[in-house]
Amino acid sequence: MWETMTKMYQTEGGVWALYRGIVPTVAGVAPYVGLNFMIYESVRHYITPEGQANPSSIGKLCAGAIAGAVAQTCTYPLDVLRRRFQINTMSGMGYQYKSIVDAVRVIVGQEGLRGLYKGITPNLLKVAPSMASSWLSFEMTRDFFVSLNPELEAT
Repeated sequence: MWETMTKMYQTEGGVWALYRGIVPTVAGVAPYVGLNFMIYESVRHYITPEGQANPSSIGKLCAGAIAGAVAQTCTYPLDVLRRRFQINTMSGMGYQYKSIVDAVRVIVGQEGLRGLYKGITPNLLKVAPSMASSWLSFEMTRDFFVSLNPELEAT
């Protein structure tokens, strides 16, 4: 790792080479997390049987998978931009962008809108189960702590 980092620093533009792709990465975090929470809560509410406070574990897994998949689909173009900028200076890769706007213009111009979603299928195959298990773990942990102090449930 240190050897690669040193080589990048020396041959690919100094410290900035180590942060290539940071702008689209940071720009995508807040929308992804916000959408994930919003969609999870909406789906969770929708699939909770009437008269119950919570859906089943399967329901929580489904809500988490749906939330992760939808949030990832909405913010995926920012992931494509991040990856393209990270390999921007690698020889033979063919990607040479001047800015984020230039990258979007070139990608859409050469590849169409589909270019902003290249690789989404394997990504969704990773994200959906990951978010499903994360949300179920969160819910189970929260329920455990609430059971230790039932007054917390009202907050």
